[in-house]
Amino acid sequence: MPLPLAFLCKTMTSKMTAQESFQTLKNFFESRAASRQALMALREGVEIGVVIGGSVECALFRRGDLPVVEARSAKEPDVVFYIQPESVEILNSQTKDEIADIGIKVVSEVLAGNITIKVPGRFLNLLSNGYLDIVKQGGAPVMSFLARHGLASVAKITAAIRRMKG
Repeated sequence: MPLPLAFLCKTMTSKMTAQESFQTLKNFFESRAASRQALMALREGVEIGVVIGGSVECALFRRGDLPVVEARSAKEPDVVFYIQPESVEILNSQTKDEIADIGIKVVSEVLAGNITIKVPGRFLNLLSNGYLDIVKQGGAPVMSFLARHGLASVAKITAAIRRMKG
């Protein structure tokens, strides 16, 4: 009897190492139009930290109008994403090249406990460096998804972000 697709996907993703996940994440951000469009909202020089599987640190930023992922710690990140290798594969294989779809999948992985977000930088940096503009680019689908999960107002979103401070 053939194995269910969900089982095959779980088996396939559970074998991905953090280093393999880095290559997948790099390709994901550097080759998708949605990534390019979303990161254009960030100020030049802003770096997002990503830690894969607790062992591989990388910096996500834009150089000109191109997204770049480098295998190194981010310089003074406002936000750091701690992501499991399985979540990298899920994002890569289960999202369309649309900001809203990627945003919803990232939040789904946060809700599932597979991605943790920390905000080591100043809260005001999130406003001045373009992060909220990325959320706005997700439009009604992202806002509707957030509302269904208890983040229906700016005050609730702000409170959730403040809880990530650390």
